Amino acid sequence: MSENIELLKTEVRTIAEQARVIVDQAEGEKRDMTEAEASEVSALVKKARVIQDRITLAVNQENAKNSGAGFRDELRKLGDSIARPSAMKRDNLHPRVKAAGGSDWGEQVLRAVSGPEGFKGLLANGAVPLTVPLESEPIRIGVPALVLRQLIPTVTGPSRFSYMRQTVRTNNAAVVARGALKPTSPFTLDRVEDRTRTIAHLSEPVARQDLRDAPMLQRFLDMEMRLGVEQALEQQIINGSGSGENMTGIANVSGSQAQAWTTDILTTMRKAKTKLENLSFSDGAAYVVHPNDWETIELLADNEAQYYLGGPVQTVDVNARRLWGLPVVSTTAQTAGVAHLANFKLATELQIAEDLRFDWSENTYDPNALGADVGASDFQRNMIRFRAEMDAGLKIYQPSAIVEIDLTA
Repeated sequence: MSENIELLKTEVRTIAEQARVIVDQAEGEKRDMTEAEASEVSALVKKARVIQDRITLAVNQENAKNSGAGFRDELRKLGDSIARPSAMKRDNLHPRVKAAGGSDWGEQVLRAVSGPEGFKGLLANGAVPLTVPLESEPIRIGVPALVLRQLIPTVTGPSRFSYMRQTVRTNNAAVVARGALKPTSPFTLDRVEDRTRTIAHLSEPVARQDLRDAPMLQRFLDMEMRLGVEQALEQQIINGSGSGENMTGIANVSGSQAQAWTTDILTTMRKAKTKLENLSFSDGAAYVVHPNDWETIELLADNEAQYYLGGPVQTVDVNARRLWGLPVVSTTAQTAGVAHLANFKLATELQIAEDLRFDWSENTYDPNALGADVGASDFQRNMIRFRAEMDAGLKIYQPSAIVEIDLTA
């Protein structure tokens, strides 16, 4: 026998322990793993796959069938050891694993390190399967959302759509004597015809050999390009002008409310909340502010240098931002010096004709690929370009449930 199977199994256990230390540290600090920690755990999984190949070779040499089954048990233990307890339930599994019949994170990692079903690389039809992700927990009821899109209800539908937008809301309901004329409350609705917009971008050409030699490169491109599309969508949701290929964002829809600067930034933000409370729209609302303005708010202190929002040693999760009892989303898509307070659940809806997808191609022809006027296709150069895109449209049903806030004194 060229390899000692028991020693290799011991090495697998060591890998599991290393991964467990990383996850336990994150759990002990009550946070999700950082990108660096997730990458390190992924590297440990890759190392386990290499060990599997060595064990498989040793098993074949000894023709010992039971050893293969034993190693699968070890891999399941490795998977379980790097799973957080909350991730063990089937409902929290990645959709690809759930569809394949996975029942726990042990199976999830086993698929990642055991051949054809994990780390496949590029497929001939242009689909790009992702490595098994270490996903953070989903947003739960009562926990503030971290990105703007999570606040907006989403539906799937065609690229063209129409809906009714309320332009007048006057409640004249009152006590009425028998036989007397009942008051009329005008609730005027206008029909809006709209369509989805394609948000997309391409990568620069990437050498196929680099993708083969650095598996994390594919995941890196996927994450970066998906993030770029999400950021562009967030920009449209807030600032879309409504002209050309732009959506109509909450900053440019007619019929929204406005809150002028009053006394100081905290007073101004609170008065914006009052505008929604007067219309019974505040329940479920959230502030959207630029990071620079949120910094100003967090640094506010009283005459005794005590920070109003807890200061640098605040015990509240930095992502669970709240102001006047409402969630706060901090995003560079929001213009500095301006904020918005909106009941997104009531006022808006996102229609998705095609959700975010990640594709690749070798068919692009570059007329200057090899120098001035010396062209070649990506296929000829063994290069690949990636594309991330989505097709979405924003509906704004209730503009009066949106308040634009002037934060400039």
